[in-house]
Amino acid sequence: MNDQNFQRPYSGYADLIGYRLCKRGQGEAEIELRLEPRHLNRLLVPHGGLIASLIDTAAGFAVAFAKGPDTIEPAVTLSLSLQFLGQAKAGDLLIASAKRDGGGRTIAFASAEVKTDDGRIVARGQATFRFLSSKS
Repeated sequence: MNDQNFQRPYSGYADLIGYRLCKRGQGEAEIELRLEPRHLNRLLVPHGGLIASLIDTAAGFAVAFAKGPDTIEPAVTLSLSLQFLGQAKAGDLLIASAKRDGGGRTIAFASAEVKTDDGRIVARGQATFRFLSSKS
């Protein structure tokens, strides 16, 4: 994937967690993360904050690609809601798929789902974002 067209698709946080953007389209995005022991909590399941990060990030990319897959419209998260629905374990590949559900010039809404590569649903979530203007 050629990421030269993006203002900054990755961050230090992306490097720290280890997810990667694997699909992008107008108003949609998908990220992947291979679960490692470093992603697990004391009960040896993925930390809830990790799952929240995947939902927030995938939804944020979906909103950022509102004008198409080669343009990023910077936005910040205003609210995030999620439901934990299943489990995953070290070695599983998590796929967070998101789509922009609506909004306008300043506010956007997106939903996301995290599944394992064998189709087990881990979590679902919804987020609200505010686009940043060049004056922000």
